[in-house]
Amino acid sequence: KVFKVDLTKPAMLDMGWTAGSFSVLVTYADGAGEGFNDPTFGAQRKAALEAAAGAWSLILGSTATVKMEAEFRALTCDDDGATLASAGPDFTFMNFSGGLPGIWYAGALAESLAGSDLSEGEADLSITFNSRIDTECLRSGSGFYYGLDNKAPSGLISFVSVAMHEIGHGLGFLGLVNESTGALFRGSPDIYTTKTYDTKKEKHWHEMGNEGRRRSAIRERKVSFDGSRTTKRAKRLLKGSAVVEVMAPRRIAGSYLVGTASFGPKLTKAGIGGDMSLVDDGSSQPTFGCLPLINGSDVAGKIAIIDRGECFFVEKVRNAEDAGAIAVVIVHNEVGFPPPLGGADDSLTIPAVRVSRADGRRIKRKLRQ
Repeated sequence: KVFKVDLTKPAMLDMGWTAGSFSVLVTYADGAGEGFNDPTFGAQRKAALEAAAGAWSLILGSTATVKMEAEFRALTCDDDGATLASAGPDFTFMNFSGGLPGIWYAGALAESLAGSDLSEGEADLSITFNSRIDTECLRSGSGFYYGLDNKAPSGLISFVSVAMHEIGHGLGFLGLVNESTGALFRGSPDIYTTKTYDTKKEKHWHEMGNEGRRRSAIRERKVSFDGSRTTKRAKRLLKGSAVVEVMAPRRIAGSYLVGTASFGPKLTKAGIGGDMSLVDDGSSQPTFGCLPLINGSDVAGKIAIIDRGECFFVEKVRNAEDAGAIAVVIVHNEVGFPPPLGGADDSLTIPAVRVSRADGRRIKRKLRQ
């Protein structure tokens, strides 16, 4: 089964990968009885990771075998969130046959371009998954879902989706710039950075100084990956994209791009219209909507605005629906484009979307006035 990678494939092609296939070798760094060798989860974990690796091997082409090392380790995880996994290339190369001079490339991509094993048998990329996820560290009932059908039950996180995402980073879908300082990796640009474009300054990141890159890294909606294949594919992918259209007040009127939900009814062209109302669940974090709402009379018949945090998205939407809301807008809590809403609950009857943190703050500020 080949899992979807949306715009990542054309971005990879823009950086130098070819379409096709490659051989992949997965090795496991865990000790006996641990991680991928765990007696309870080990076999499922290996099957899921190898399915994700196999999917990538059918998306990109290389004559060099891609060598991947994987393990489980205890990473950050608490009620506020968790690091599900982390990944990246083990090697970077510059000035090799097939690559652009003076540009850094992730190891696997460099080997694809060079047609040889530049890392001399060592792993090209490494992935570490959080062993604490399966201990219900997020909340009761949480954990990884190791199925291959992309239908993670409510409360569980698709391991294959996480693995697909992280493998992409290891294969080179990442920039090597230090975004806190704007400094280039070892003083030179990487191939991803040469495609990172600031629409406000009308410059690519490698054309800026450190301070320019640092400022650009936190400039929402003004930074894009502008490879030719990616741009062409994005036009088709974004055609008919879902938005939240704010009509009034005039100061915040406009279209807000959203991430859609994997649960609830699908959005339609007709859309849903109504006033917005900020939820209150009576807790110390009232806008999280994790408890039955105490302002149901304000929310009924309206679009509920809820902050991300503390509980699953489906729980937030369930509480809003029980209060009579006709739709839900979740406000993201991190900088950047709002990602999709994960989860599963076939009983939900109202749609939900997610807006960016910046857009959500504008909306909430007006609702509180």
